[in-house]
Amino acid sequence: MNILEAIDVTKSYGEGEASVSALCGISIRIDVGEFVSIMGPSGSGKSSLLTILGGVETPTSGQVLIEGTSLSNLSDDERTKLRRRRLGFIFQAFNLLPNLSAEENIALPLELDGIRRAEAFGRAREALDMVELSHRATHLPSGLSGGEQQRVAIARALAIRPALLLADEPTGNLDTRQSGRILDLLRLLVSERGQTLVMVTHDPHLAALARRVILIRDGRIEQDGPPEDVLSVNVTVGDV
Repeated sequence: MNILEAIDVTKSYGEGEASVSALCGISIRIDVGEFVSIMGPSGSGKSSLLTILGGVETPTSGQVLIEGTSLSNLSDDERTKLRRRRLGFIFQAFNLLPNLSAEENIALPLELDGIRRAEAFGRAREALDMVELSHRATHLPSGLSGGEQQRVAIARALAIRPALLLADEPTGNLDTRQSGRILDLLRLLVSERGQTLVMVTHDPHLAALARRVILIRDGRIEQDGPPEDVLSVNVTVGDV
C-alpha cells in the first residue's frame, strides 16, 4: 500500500521570461515502510520536491496524495493539521523558535495539536533522549551548536511519531559519529516501527543506506531503483 504519491508534478518559480522550472512532470509512488533517498546535483530540484511532497509548498501543476488524500483538495488549515498529525519534517534550516528551549520547541507542535502539556513534554524528553540530547533540554537554540540544533529538529519530527518522515539533509551539520547514530535511529524507525522515510541527500554514501534511490537532474527523474544500480552507474562523489 502506498503512503505517498506524486502525479505529474511540476514547479516553476517566477513569471514570464524570468520563470524557472524546478520540477518537470515528476511521478513517484512510495509504499508504507519504505526508506527512499532522493539524490541529485545542487539545483536539481530535490529539495523543492521534498517540500511539495510534504505539503509545505504547492505544485504549479499535478497533485500529491498522502494516504490517498489529495493535498490539493484540502484547505490550508486541513493541510496544516495533516502535516502535524501524520508527517515529520526535518528541515535543513532547523526552523527552531529562538525564544523557546529545546524541549519547548519539540513540545509546541504537539500542544498545538491538542495533546496535553504533560504528555507533550514527556514525548519531547523521550525524543531528546533518542538523539542523545536530554542534557540540553532547557537550553535555548542560541546556546546550542549547529549539530545540536539539528538534533533538536530531528527530535521534534520524531516526537510526532509520524507515519511519514521527510528529511532534508538530516545529517548535514553532524560529525561522523553523530551522523552514524542518527542514521541508525532513522533506519530503526523504518525496520521496527514500519515508518516511511524519504531523505534528500547529496552524499552517495548516505543514499546507499536506503532501499531505493531516486536520482533527479534538471527537475526530472533520471533513474529510480535499488542503490546498487542507481549509484554505481550514475553517481560519483564528485558528481554531486
